[in-house]
Amino acid sequence: MKDSRLVLKSSTQVSLNHSCIEYCVEKREYFSNIEYIVVVLSLLMALYSYIISTTIICIKIGFIVFILFMLSLWLSFKVHNESLLITAPIGLQLTTTYITGHQRVFSLPWQSITDVLIVDVIRTQKVLYYLAIKTPQNGLVTLFQKSAPRLNFLEIIYKDIYKLLESNR
Repeated sequence: MKDSRLVLKSSTQVSLNHSCIEYCVEKREYFSNIEYIVVVLSLLMALYSYIISTTIICIKIGFIVFILFMLSLWLSFKVHNESLLITAPIGLQLTTTYITGHQRVFSLPWQSITDVLIVDVIRTQKVLYYLAIKTPQNGLVTLFQKSAPRLNFLEIIYKDIYKLLESNR
């Protein structure tokens, strides 16, 4: 399933003892137009200050290094995709992959999952929807927090997780 900025991929494997479903929410574009403008303007400002300014070369180099450091720090937190692997009697695993290739993995055992919810949050005049897992130890654990897929994607995932919860209790 696709929308303008995200792609939902899924795969299902069913055997006699367990069911395994994987969902991957992948971003189609790495940068938005505003991000391109910010990067280009910051590079133009660095180049302009380097050419026009009559200050010491160390200050010029320091400024350019600072701009490049901030740019690389900003890029290291951009998410490329998030995938959720659900194995019915074992648990679920959420893997977040960043543009740099770094991955973060979060796992929950199946016994600690009590319910699955779609939570709506109002943030700066927008209504955002998140998929959350309710656990007795951690409270609500939000899934797909970085990619923030639309409600129609979350409904598909919710239905499958709910079916697995009901059939494996």
